[in-house]
Amino acid sequence: MTRSPTAKLDIIEALRFFAAMSVVFVHIPTVRAGHFGVDAFFIISGFVMMLSTRVSGEQFFLKRLIRIVPTYWLFTLGVFAIALVLPGLLNNTTANVEHLLKSLAFIPFDKNGAGHLPVLFLGWTLNYEMYFYLVFAIALTISHRYRAPLAALGIFAVWLIGAGSDSFPLQVYHNFIVYEFVLGMLVYLLLAERSLDQAAMLVAILLLAAALSDDSFAHRFYIFGLPAAVLIALALIMFADKTLPPLLLTLGGASYALYLTHPYVIQVFDKVTHWFSGTPTQQMLALVLSLVLVNLLAVAVYLLLERPLRDHLRRKLLRPRRQTRDATG
Repeated sequence: MTRSPTAKLDIIEALRFFAAMSVVFVHIPTVRAGHFGVDAFFIISGFVMMLSTRVSGEQFFLKRLIRIVPTYWLFTLGVFAIALVLPGLLNNTTANVEHLLKSLAFIPFDKNGAGHLPVLFLGWTLNYEMYFYLVFAIALTISHRYRAPLAALGIFAVWLIGAGSDSFPLQVYHNFIVYEFVLGMLVYLLLAERSLDQAAMLVAILLLAAALSDDSFAHRFYIFGLPAAVLIALALIMFADKTLPPLLLTLGGASYALYLTHPYVIQVFDKVTHWFSGTPTQQMLALVLSLVLVNLLAVAVYLLLERPLRDHLRRKLLRPRRQTRDATG
């Protein structure tokens, strides 16, 4: 990988779009395929956290909060309002204030017996993301240079504690899926820094966790996570010297909004048209139109809400970057 960090982030934006689209296909009634998208997101997150802190970890956690929290909170409150006013539109979500507060605080809970599902049900992945950000931020404060192995050790330690815990959040963090963040950091160390010593530390932690795990090789880490890590690494290598289309980068920027909103768009579209259960022609039209609609809404949310709000909060909350090498971080 010879291009600038900005170019690498361009590639990541494209990968985020494809990961989000794979999750979209999971929720299309006539497709139901693409489950590896979530795993790809976690691996991408591990890579990006390393890349974005390559020079400095200054204000890292605040930057991640600004990136993730505002849009998620707005849509979580929107879903809660629907549960309050039109509860029949939702399946397992009720207007439970405790559930709302835990969702906004990224605290895992069992939603009405349905398992680890916040008010906005896809927020379960964001609970893992925020957990990883917190562990990574702690690792950064201890040592910038060794942030990857320290973060991996932190994940491993919490994972061990969760094995025998009655705490629902700790049980959630005991899911082997947490090691997909470690895979992302490993991809960064191998491709961007070529740090074989630290990469070896991460591999050792992964192997030790696998040896201690009571999960079978049917766990999604092995079925989806490992192949996704290889595909992401190959994409980073193959497109390191390519200029990507602006439209693809815009769609990549809108991938977060796409991820949060698409299930509800598809659900409303299906309730209005019933085409997903109609004739083959109607099913094909439903597929095409729903894909167009979810992406149009996502881009609109990104350009009109998410990006302006994020930029405003950055100006208000972040300290100006120093005119030194830290400015590149």
